[in-house]
This record gives sequence, structure tokens and C-alpha cells, in this order.
Amino acid sequence: MENDKYIEQIKKCLSADVENIELVSQTSNIVFKVQTKTYGTVYAKFYINRSSHIDNEMHLYGLINPKYLKEIITSSNNPKLAIFKELRGKTLDMLTPEEIREYKDNIVDSLIYFYETIGKSKAKGYGLLDENMNGTSPNFQDFIIKRQTDTQNVLKDYPILNNAFSQIIKKYGKLITEDNSLVPIDTNAKNVIVTESGEVKFIDPGELISAPILMGYGDFVAHTYKTELYDCLLERLKLSEDDKKRLHIYAIFSSLNVLAFLRKLGVENLKQVIPYGNKHTFYSLIVEHLKELGIE
Repeated sequence: MENDKYIEQIKKCLSADVENIELVSQTSNIVFKVQTKTYGTVYAKFYINRSSHIDNEMHLYGLINPKYLKEIITSSNNPKLAIFKELRGKTLDMLTPEEIREYKDNIVDSLIYFYETIGKSKAKGYGLLDENMNGTSPNFQDFIIKRQTDTQNVLKDYPILNNAFSQIIKKYGKLITEDNSLVPIDTNAKNVIVTESGEVKFIDPGELISAPILMGYGDFVAHTYKTELYDCLLERLKLSEDDKKRLHIYAIFSSLNVLAFLRKLGVENLKQVIPYGNKHTFYSLIVEHLKELGIE
């Protein structure tokens, strides 16, 4: 079997400690759930990078306090593999309203630390990163125009979604300024967990681009707009009026990209898709963002 080589590598890394190995994911990367005598349940992740993004999760351990990431038992570069301890807790979409109120300050403080600390590192170039952590676009505008135009074309059956990018560029193109910070762009509610001890950890943080830090916040807002977490974040950030507009713009871009991705997977009615941890649809949230920008 194709997976035998991965299983043998796991056994080699964990010695005779392995009791059972189960394949749990083989999309962008290959992930196994492993039962061990010493550590209990662990997860072995082979970084295959089958998606459009290179997974740079391991790079983050050198940039931020590792307490915000999964605990590594062992890792290797050839093959590129990391074995993590299991995290026990609830992802944000699983929290009750009462738990959101209890943990929201810690969640938002951790999120701000996460973005601002990683964002201190700069990349050469903009947009998607190559294997050397350099952006693959010559400037940020070039990246945005290509990425969102491709997305716009996928959403041609939905006039509001299809026209959103063009309207934003026409009215607010000057607000989309360049920056080459390293920015995580996959902080949906299933990728942030509150552990049983109340710590906040980012559990799949390796999708990075070279962009303004606000674009990362926009990704989070795409999923949390109209929730208490959004209200808390906005209060903490104390943004200028222009930056508030940028936050709405980047949230729209992120939402459109999610919907285009789902469309390519065969989802037919995009108006019904709801972000993890939210009660509103992406479609209705995009409309609300556009209203905030004065675009009807």
C-alpha cells in the first residue's frame, strides 16, 4: 500500500511505542492518528502540500511562543514530518454562548499576539509563498487582482458575489496598500481551540501569505462577523476609519474565496453556506460588509 511507507516512518520515529495507527486525512497533507503507550493519542502529519498553499506550520515554531501551537513530540525534514500531542478542548465553533463570553478576551488577545508577532517577519515579494518563504507576486495589487478576479469568475451565477470585487476596487482601490508581512490566513473557528486548561491554541496555522496584517484579521472576521468575538476584536484593535474599511474589504475577499472554493467542490446553493461558529450565511455577511462600505 502507498501508505505503508508513512506507517513505517511513524514506527521508526516512535520506536516500539505504537499500538495502533489510523489514517484520518489525505487531502493537502497526510495525517495519521496514532495510539501510543507513552503519550496516549498523538497525530503524525506528513507535509505533502497538495493544495495551492505550501504548509508552513513548522516555520511558525521559530516565530512565536510555542504555547500557542500544538506540542511537538518529534519531527524530521526527510520526510517532512511532525508528530504532535493530542489537544483536548473545544474549537471555537463548539463553544457555548456562555463559554464564548468567558473566553472571548483570552481568544482575542491570543489572536492579536498571533498575528502581530508573526507579522513582524517580512517576506520578499507578495501573496502566495514559495518553498523559500518568498512571495510569488511582484506586488500586492497584482496578487489581489489575480486572486480575486479568478474567484469572481467562479461566482458568475451570483451577481452580488460576482460584482463585489470590481465595485470594491473601483471605490476603494487606493486603500489596498502593499505590505509584505507574514500573515496566517486560515483562522476559521475549527482551527482555533480552547484547551481544557483554558489556553488558546492555533491548530492548523500553516497557510501563510505575504500581505498586510489586516488581511489576516479579515480572514478571522469573515467567519466571526456579527458575533461577540468580532465585537471584542474590533474594540481591541481601535482601528482608524480607513482600517475599518480595509477590514471589511479583506473579510469580503476571504468570504468570496471560501465560496469559490466550495463552488469548485460542487456545492450548488452558496447562499446557504454558514461559516463555522456563526449563525449567519457567508452571503448575508458579505451583503452586510458591502453596506458598511456604502456599496449596495
